[in-house]
Amino acid sequence: KDQILVIAPHEALIPSDVWLKCRKKLMANKTFQQGRKPKNTWLAGKVKCGRCGYALKATHVPNSPGYFRCTKRTENKGCPGCGKIHKTELEEFIFNAMRARFKNFQVRHDREEKANPKLTAYQIELAQVETEIEKLLDTLTGANATLLAYANKKIEELDTRRQTISKAIAELSVETMSPQKEQELSYYLDHWDSIEFDDKRKAADGLIISIKATSDHVQVEWKI
Repeated sequence: KDQILVIAPHEALIPSDVWLKCRKKLMANKTFQQGRKPKNTWLAGKVKCGRCGYALKATHVPNSPGYFRCTKRTENKGCPGCGKIHKTELEEFIFNAMRARFKNFQVRHDREEKANPKLTAYQIELAQVETEIEKLLDTLTGANATLLAYANKKIEELDTRRQTISKAIAELSVETMSPQKEQELSYYLDHWDSIEFDDKRKAADGLIISIKATSDHVQVEWKI
């Protein structure tokens, strides 16, 4: 309480060039957790229980097509369950829905202007912010503690803006598809029976945000 921060020149505890190198590394660092690779269904990670919202897990039963089970019900009986959902039946239903949805998207896409001015503006602004951050870092080698403190504050502000812009770009990109991505999805859907398991997962990921399912009802949230 009633404390005052005074920024004044003093001998740095960490050399400025070391600080800048560490700062650059931290700004660029992104960590991804490697999860276990699904193998029982290409809908893994997409399909949720229509009653509780927890993930549905595909069970593997010898000499049987298998079923989807609510993980919450399996763990603690905290959900009445999704009912009896045959794995192959749900997969076939979703595939047909994907194919119909993509066909409809192609018809709409051909009528619309492919370029999204708002998305382009965000991409330009993001490049400008990243350039500003890079310039700020590059010009501070050998700077004193006062300038480093100022730079740190300014970089934090710019990085916050960068994250906001990146989020906006991601949201707009959900509605925008590159010609390459469209061609890839078209190939997957046209050659469904012969493509690899991972390619089916890519197709599902390119079209679907999530699926809520019970034995009585299936609701798909689409990316397109």
